[in-house]
Amino acid sequence: MRRQEAILAACLALTPARYRSVREEQWRADLRDGPGMGISTSALLLGAACSSVASRFYELKHRGGIFLSRITKGENMKLVLGALGAAAVLAAVVGGIQTSAGNRPTDGAQLKAAMAEAKIAGYEGWWNSTHLDGTPAGPPEIVAVNTNTGTVVDYFNRAKYDAGQQLTADDSDYAVVADPAWPVSSVVIIDTATGKMIDSFPVDEKGRVIYTHEDGSKTVG
Repeated sequence: MRRQEAILAACLALTPARYRSVREEQWRADLRDGPGMGISTSALLLGAACSSVASRFYELKHRGGIFLSRITKGENMKLVLGALGAAAVLAAVVGGIQTSAGNRPTDGAQLKAAMAEAKIAGYEGWWNSTHLDGTPAGPPEIVAVNTNTGTVVDYFNRAKYDAGQQLTADDSDYAVVADPAWPVSSVVIIDTATGKMIDSFPVDEKGRVIYTHEDGSKTVG
C-alpha cells in the first residue's frame, strides 16, 4: 500500500496543478474498482504514470521556445533541473511498476483496455499556460469545443484558476455558435471575449488527441 501511495503521489506531482484533484479522484476510483474488473493494480498505476508525464511534457512542449531561450542565456537553471527531475521520477515510477508486475503477459492488454475507456479530464496548451516570467500565454478565458458535437468539453478562466477554483466544462455558460470553417473531428479553442478560434487539434471519438508524427504515423493520447 505504501508503494502504491508513493507512485500515486509521484504521478500527481507530475500532473499540471489544474488537473490534480480531478485526476486523483479518477485514479483512486480506478485503483479501487479496477482489480474487481480484472485490471491489475500495476497496469492502472502504469497508465496513471504515462498520463501524468504525457500531460507534463505536452505543457513543456508549448513553453519550449521561451524555456530554451532562458536556458541559452543561463537563466533559471532550476527549470532545467526540474525537467530532468521529472524524467528521473518517471523512470523510477515506470521501472518500479514493471518490476513489481513481473512477467504477467496480461498487463499490457489490461493497460490498453483501461486507457481506451479513460475519460478526458481536460486539455493543456499554450492557451491556459503561463510564461516563465509569470505573464499569461493565452487569453483570460477560453472554452474548448468538440466540433462533432458542438458542445463545450473544457473551460478555463485565468482569474478563477488563480483564485484556486477547479474548473470543468460544466462551469462555462458560453453559448456555442458552430462555424462551418471549423475542422471536423477536432477540438477548437475559442477565446470567449472575441468568439474567435485561436487553436485546434484532431481528436478521436472519445475526445483523445490524435498526434501525427514526422513519418506520417499517428498515435492517440
